[in-house]
Amino acid sequence: MWECNWRSLICGLLIAACAACTSPYEENLAHDRQWDKLGSYHGEQGYREWDEKELTRRGALSETDYEAYRAGYLKGRFEYCSEKHTVDTVINPGYPNDCREGKSSSSYGLVERGY
Repeated sequence: MWECNWRSLICGLLIAACAACTSPYEENLAHDRQWDKLGSYHGEQGYREWDEKELTRRGALSETDYEAYRAGYLKGRFEYCSEKHTVDTVINPGYPNDCREGKSSSSYGLVERGY
């Protein structure tokens, strides 16, 4: 009985730890406060944009830091969407097309920043 619960607990902790992982490259960019490059990397890879809470947790301290990340993300996202004309796949045609014009999947948009 206890053995099964311990296994579940350990597996759950490992899964949670892996989900929270970032690459060494991302960690270095955040450590060096290169927010524009970090945002660009996330956009180019098709990753979701980090919100203000995540950026603060990684060391972004000012509105300028957030804006630099956002500008880099938008640039990278443009590159990502320019290379991929569609995100839809044959396997799963219901997959949301994040590159569709007019659709924003940004989690840190103008409204959240008070604009």
